[in-house]
Amino acid sequence: MLLEFAGNLVVLAIVGLALFCYVVEFDLLLGNRDAQWKRQAATWLGVLPIMLSALPLLGLLGTITGLLTTFRAMADSDELNQSFVSSGIAEALITTQLGLIMVIPGLLLCSWIRRRYRELAKS
Repeated sequence: MLLEFAGNLVVLAIVGLALFCYVVEFDLLLGNRDAQWKRQAATWLGVLPIMLSALPLLGLLGTITGLLTTFRAMADSDELNQSFVSSGIAEALITTQLGLIMVIPGLLLCSWIRRRYRELAKS
């Protein structure tokens, strides 16, 4: 289903940003807990929550853009077709759903990394 929306720039931005965040998180989760890891974790723990919080906002942007497109098409059309309106709204909402689906695991992984960082700082 996601491939259906692959041409949508907002969908591509959400997927790209989420993949970038997950690569960083998995690198931190699988890395050796040494001084270099501690420096990298400190840097990324300041940046990752900000980047992850952009995912639902990008989803909201996609929803608003999709709704505007649907309403413009409705205004330009002579006939009001219920399936056209429904499909347009469904397509608009997919970006919000995608943004939320992508942010939740990312925030959980970020919390886990933060906990490991604090445990390393104590020792």
